[in-house]
Amino acid sequence: MTLRHLGATILTLAGASPALAQGPLPLKYTGPATAPAITAGDLMTRVYIFADDSMMGRQVGTPYNLMGTAYIEREVRRLGLKPGGDAGGFFQDIGIVARSLDSASTITVDGQVFRAGVDFVARSQGVPNQLTNASVMYGGTQFDTTSILTREQTQGKLVLLHPFAPPPGFNPQQFVQSNGYQAYVAAMDGVTSAIMRGATLSPSSVRGAFNPRTELPSTVGTAPIVDVTSPMAEALLGVPPATATKGTAGRTVSTAIRFVATPRPGRNVIAIVPGSDPRLRGQYVVVGAHNDHVGFNRRPIDADSAKAFNRYFRPQGADTRNSLALMKDLASWVKVNAMIDSMRTLRPARPDSIYNGADDDGSGSMALLEIAEAYALGSIKPKRSIVLIWHTGEESGMWGSSFFARHTTVPRDSIVAQLNIDMIGRGGPEDVTGQEKDGREVHGDTKYVQLVGSRRLSTELGDLMETVNAGKDYGFRLDYALDANGHPQNIYCRSDHASYAAFGIPVVFFTTGGHADYHQVSDEPQYIRYDHMANLTRMIFDASARVAGLPHRVKVDTAGPFDPTASCRQ
Repeated sequence: MTLRHLGATILTLAGASPALAQGPLPLKYTGPATAPAITAGDLMTRVYIFADDSMMGRQVGTPYNLMGTAYIEREVRRLGLKPGGDAGGFFQDIGIVARSLDSASTITVDGQVFRAGVDFVARSQGVPNQLTNASVMYGGTQFDTTSILTREQTQGKLVLLHPFAPPPGFNPQQFVQSNGYQAYVAAMDGVTSAIMRGATLSPSSVRGAFNPRTELPSTVGTAPIVDVTSPMAEALLGVPPATATKGTAGRTVSTAIRFVATPRPGRNVIAIVPGSDPRLRGQYVVVGAHNDHVGFNRRPIDADSAKAFNRYFRPQGADTRNSLALMKDLASWVKVNAMIDSMRTLRPARPDSIYNGADDDGSGSMALLEIAEAYALGSIKPKRSIVLIWHTGEESGMWGSSFFARHTTVPRDSIVAQLNIDMIGRGGPEDVTGQEKDGREVHGDTKYVQLVGSRRLSTELGDLMETVNAGKDYGFRLDYALDANGHPQNIYCRSDHASYAAFGIPVVFFTTGGHADYHQVSDEPQYIRYDHMANLTRMIFDASARVAGLPHRVKVDTAGPFDPTASCRQ
């Protein structure tokens, strides 16, 4: 197998660094100082810094994410950009916490006290609503959409449920977008549910409840979900659950469920390029990427063997469906072994447990830094102001973007559009970048980019992106396949632009899509296509300048209403 198939990149662009012109990219690299122009060499220098092993995967809530954001902050401060964060600085603290179940929590059933960690464990996204002398009701199987209880039946009660067991071929994305699921959620909204488990709690469930979990704090009251032992389930219902029918009334219950929260670090980095037009500089184009990734684990694997395995058996990395079926192909095993043998001629086995996130989203974050440098030191001065924001916590649920969208450091109604950059470093012919809505694989090519959401709120914005692409010989193949309504991969709802769209702000999501290294330890700097990434970064820079220079605000096709508390649906 050729080195090209191993992810090596050869660049011939003018101005490329020496390392880029020498063939296979190294595992480690220290590049020269960056320059105002957006170049492949600059991007390579930056990605090797940002996705280095020393960053330990940049997971939000850890010191390693602070290391990554500190690098970005040093750069935008060096470039002389205007701070856009808290208290005149570049950081915006989003206030995350490490939260765990309080071991003193109890649930009382007709005077009998059950204890956390022994009889039950609980989880809640906000402040748990407490029940006082409430009724228990048997609700059948969790997520059963064939016979849905009514909201009137469930409200104010504790609903006891059997756990949901996904059937073969179950597609969670399609399920959560189905009308039946929506009706089930509506009936269970605000309802405390108890899920029946075994005779005793599993050690892993107890560890999970009491080990602090990093999350956004919330003062909103929410219904907890409680896992209970089978003896406690029978006590709740008053009869063996196997003899009950849906709607059977149980006993009276009161809850005292509490959580302990400890502050953890989590911050956006925000810099502003002031507009040059006095009439328009009070309006903003937001260009964003996310600074976090998924950290590391404590079970090292051979990185090159994992890359070969994923290349053939997990072609979309963590997004791959039915990988077990793919593994039955004996011919692919021959290719896997040949690929491993080829890599062994380059280097010995190397244990790895760090999810570097070079593409996800080292590529977007470092592209945004190049855009920042081009604005700060280049000749193009946008008429509207540009907000450059590196969101944190995207991998945990778009925490940083949702926080900023609710607590903007510029007036929210002055934001005319948001351009999101997430995973733009791959998209080659060998990459499976996603699927068509009917399940057929989508592949990248030499000049490939996906646009997601570009016309969902503004036809004008989507048309403008195509106009920019047609200029300066960019000529990217713009792929809209994953933007289809109801697409099972739900890409539109899975990155930071969705937080802005929820408020009616027009968005464009630029990505080169998925690949076999998605959320794998093999998402490393040596596999990025820096030439392609540089060209795409230049296009995004031009797109931001074009939006910022329009004589009018981008036209929004619909007046809403927009409900930022509603679940995103593609």
